[in-house]
Amino acid sequence: MAKRKDFLNQFLASHSVPEDALEHFGANDFTNEFLSLPSYRVVPAYGRILKESGEDYFFSRTINTPSTIPHMVTLQLKDVRTLKESDRRMLKPYQGHKEVVKPPENPDTIVLIHLARPGVDGHPSVIHGGVTCAIFDETIGSCVMLHHEAASGARDTLFTATLSVNFRARTQTPNDVVVKCWLEGRQGRKWKARGLMIDRNGLVLAEAEGLWMETRESGKL
Repeated sequence: MAKRKDFLNQFLASHSVPEDALEHFGANDFTNEFLSLPSYRVVPAYGRILKESGEDYFFSRTINTPSTIPHMVTLQLKDVRTLKESDRRMLKPYQGHKEVVKPPENPDTIVLIHLARPGVDGHPSVIHGGVTCAIFDETIGSCVMLHHEAASGARDTLFTATLSVNFRARTQTPNDVVVKCWLEGRQGRKWKARGLMIDRNGLVLAEAEGLWMETRESGKL
């Protein structure tokens, strides 16, 4: 598998944030507050653009409709500092969280998402849990990719190895939610990161942690 270098910066340089998404989130006091944060830059969501290879079809087409997730914008911390190699114990998953893990004051990425209906509903006007998992896989994975890009030298493709999600409250639709993501540790080909989803009242709807792996030359994890 061919290694890619600087592909994320190239993507950001050649794509812009959809104006309708900026208009939607700018009209909402809750999400507009994030758009105004001086320590972040607003960038297009990587997975919302269909690639020539067919990559990212799910987020760019399948759930990019008026009845699913019509708007999605990423805020990227301007001063992202990639972590050095971590102690192996840092990569072990946490078990049985009784309390929500507190995010850093400035998480690496903040993703604004508009959940429409009924296309993402499980129960009426409540998002399907599988969609929540997919959102975490996409948003936390993009956060890892940001650090992956900043690491020295060309890097291989990343794949999700594990993803654990805790559901804290029902996520109503339609709704605007915010997903905060940050890297927790890395060692060799392994990258561990976390994320949490909140609503306009600051209520944590769900949280997740996962491990991402660089592929081997053979393409295996």
